[in-house]
Amino acid sequence: MVVVKDIEMYSVCEHHLLPFLVRLMWVTFQGKIIGLSKIARIVDMYARRLQVQENLTKQIATTIQEVTGALGVGCLLRLTFVYDDARVEKQNSIMKTSCLLGAFRKDEVPAKNF
Repeated sequence: MVVVKDIEMYSVCEHHLLPFLVRLMWVTFQGKIIGLSKIARIVDMYARRLQVQENLTKQIATTIQEVTGALGVGCLLRLTFVYDDARVEKQNSIMKTSCLLGAFRKDEVPAKNF
């Protein structure tokens, strides 16, 4: 299993047209190994578009699974919304979304694969 966390990126919310900060964590289970720079490129590719967090999470997880052929992929995004800080004056509010694919969606992961 491979875990990468705290990949930082910025995107723009398609609903508010304001920026948000994202910290990404992803996990793969038995797949082709790709470099961290490739993960950052995948993240940047989707973050450059107008986005909502839920779609961004799913797009990153799906692409990582397609590229690596992993048995399972988990992607967790932790967002800080700039507009929450500025518009509604709620400092440090955080929203998390996740997407689990393949073996991570099943109740049991076969022990022989560890």
